[in-house]
Amino acid sequence: MPCLLSASLPPSLKRKALPALLLGCCVAQPLFAQTAAPAAPPERPRNRAPSPASGSGAPAPGTLPTAAPAQTTADATAAGTRSGTADPEPQAGAADDMATVEVVASRPTNKVDRDVYDLKNDISVSNASAADILNNVPSVSVDQDGTVALRGNQNVQIMVNGKRDAQFQGQNRGDALNAFPAENIESIEVINVPGAEFGNEGGSGPIINLVLKRNRKPGSRASLSANKGTEDRYNGFLNGEYAAGPYSISGNLGVRKALRSGHSESQREDLDPQTGSAIGATNSASERRSPSTSVNFASTLTYNVGERDQAGATLSFSKTQNDSESTGSTRRFGPGMLPAADYSTRSTSSSPAQNFGLGASYVHKSGEPGEELKFDLRYTGQTNDADADVFYDYRLAPLRYATDNRRTTDRRNRIVDLSLDYQRTVWSTWLLKAGAKVADSRNANGTDYLAVNPASGNYEPVASRISDFRSDDRNAAVYGILSTRFFKDLQVQAGIRGEYTELKIRQPLLAEEDHYTYLNWLPSFYATQGLGEHGGELQLRASRRIARPNERDLNPNLVYLSDFYARQGNPNLEPVDNDSYELAYRDNFFSVDTSVTLYKRRESPVIGNRSTLLASDPNVIVTTPINFGANDSTGIELNVNARRLFVQGLSANLGTTIGNETRMRLFNFSDNVSVEQKNHRENVRLRLAYQFDAESLQLSVNRNGQSLNGQGVNGATTMTNFTWQHRFSPRLSLNLNVNNVFGAGNTDSYVENEVLRLHSLSTTQARIFTLGLRYQWGGVTGDERIRNGGRGMFRGGPGGRNGGGGGFGNGSGGGNSGGGGGFGG
Repeated sequence: MPCLLSASLPPSLKRKALPALLLGCCVAQPLFAQTAAPAAPPERPRNRAPSPASGSGAPAPGTLPTAAPAQTTADATAAGTRSGTADPEPQAGAADDMATVEVVASRPTNKVDRDVYDLKNDISVSNASAADILNNVPSVSVDQDGTVALRGNQNVQIMVNGKRDAQFQGQNRGDALNAFPAENIESIEVINVPGAEFGNEGGSGPIINLVLKRNRKPGSRASLSANKGTEDRYNGFLNGEYAAGPYSISGNLGVRKALRSGHSESQREDLDPQTGSAIGATNSASERRSPSTSVNFASTLTYNVGERDQAGATLSFSKTQNDSESTGSTRRFGPGMLPAADYSTRSTSSSPAQNFGLGASYVHKSGEPGEELKFDLRYTGQTNDADADVFYDYRLAPLRYATDNRRTTDRRNRIVDLSLDYQRTVWSTWLLKAGAKVADSRNANGTDYLAVNPASGNYEPVASRISDFRSDDRNAAVYGILSTRFFKDLQVQAGIRGEYTELKIRQPLLAEEDHYTYLNWLPSFYATQGLGEHGGELQLRASRRIARPNERDLNPNLVYLSDFYARQGNPNLEPVDNDSYELAYRDNFFSVDTSVTLYKRRESPVIGNRSTLLASDPNVIVTTPINFGANDSTGIELNVNARRLFVQGLSANLGTTIGNETRMRLFNFSDNVSVEQKNHRENVRLRLAYQFDAESLQLSVNRNGQSLNGQGVNGATTMTNFTWQHRFSPRLSLNLNVNNVFGAGNTDSYVENEVLRLHSLSTTQARIFTLGLRYQWGGVTGDERIRNGGRGMFRGGPGGRNGGGGGFGNGSGGGNSGGGGGFGG
């Protein structure tokens, strides 16, 4: 490593810088990274595009040299919005001018349409899954089953590198998130107000984009982590990359064995819809134990074709085995609360899943200012089968009772996604982005059901519980975006997206086929106004999205989820408009990065659920979707990052979301009578990081307030996690993770309507201890930002990933140049 202390520095400044430099080279990076700060911070440059790639000398291996055209206002727009974290233009000898090094809490990069959260300084990553690490992202919550919510909204799309991935679609998304290794993720992009470049195939809600690690530096590097947890849990991850000449290849392999266990209980009252009095009741309790094992593999290859083109290919595969065993007991009461049934159940299930992904891309840079053409083809798929057996032991059998049964489900999902994106500078000061996409998503969902015939004692098919449902969702889209700067500090971006969707649904067992078509035009608008001399900004985001009914909501068949719960779709559902708005103010006060965001979301007409008792079997609750009314959510979000809290090495991040939710639900026996549900929601998230000598400590506390569910509310939960890292050397570290430190996090839910009153309690698994080692080979250790004199400190700054103005690989600006978009189609 080159020396960062210039002989020209005064001795006092050397004494201040030397301890921190040694600390950064010899111990792990804390949650909030070490960064270099100049002795006299220069005024932040304003309205400047990133510097072009250096043209001196031979290009580094794996780096594609590009022309360095004159910068224009459109180029500056392409670089993305002012984030308040961009660095000054690097000058000659910038490293020599460095005077002090201090621990700071780096706030996320705020692009024009998204917020980016970097994971490289989170010391819990080596032992975490994607679900675990998402819980560390402001506004995001993930429960123990992998259900994701953003500001309380569960209608969230999960993308990988800006594209849909079959493994994160549908009912098994939670299992995929719990199995996906966090070590494979470089950053997480939260897009609360998606723009014109993002499609609506997976829903109209906000987007969480998982940006995977990619090789950008010449040479070879590798890392290996191995962790062992309580109750036979373990995981391991191997990552390697190599770049030389025009080639670059990277790959990773991960294995994981996990265990989820818990206790659940419920008390249900059946109500007389005329009087509201209880006419029956059911009390149940169960214990569940669900082990799972998974293997993940992924690889990426890039090749620089000539001086301005780059070709790429990706391959991924994962295999997961989910098993479950549970035991339970149930007691039912009839009119007058007289005993009606008393029985025990034992169930087992086995659910293997396989996911794959293939991708090809090509990027051409013409050498003209801002001009770039991108081609991307993805093919992803998921296969998920499940076999479940349920056995009953009756002490008091009801008049109608379920017998031992076996349910088999076969799910298939295949997605083909082809996109073309183009951008260039027009009218000297404007940046035009345009693109087109075609996609095809095919799903098959079949269920077989066998039950014991009491007369013969044999398993026989039950026709009413057997179904086969298939869908083909085809989508074609075009979009256009114009962005520029006005006056001095005002950046604007406006876009429009047109989508044509054709959905075909087949029910082979009934010989029925339905056909749906939709045409939608969806606008978006963003504006950022710079304020003051220290990087403050005011940002407006607004967009309209569309949620088209999915195949599960449209399926008119009665599909049994268990012996006592079923779902029946509605083929007459209409799409839902989703309008989202944000107004954010960001600034730095007394070395504390602060952001305040006002938000509003409105969905209309809502696709809600109505629950009734099955006419032929009152023991079965049937849920049916229906259009009605509107949902509104308004609130304020506050995030504070303290660079230094009280003592050297201690930093903190505090985030809170306070919101009011209003939802409408229909009266269960009438489409003309609605009931308004209201909820006040408060979420708080605290993260503390402390570094001293060879030790790094990290504590996170997540408090998720009460939220609305379909016809009731979910209670508040609190979860605390702790991580300790000891650095034996710059390459070898020891990690200790403690999940659910206080054994809290139990979940209550309450549902009440005209026909039933239900209270459910689920207890989370006890605290989990995990101990592991991580070792790195090759590359350069220590804090890269210190080695580079503080340059490239944040995303979007000179030398950062989204700097623009550079070529591929390791030139200034890196890949994904261009602001706000990054992904097309």
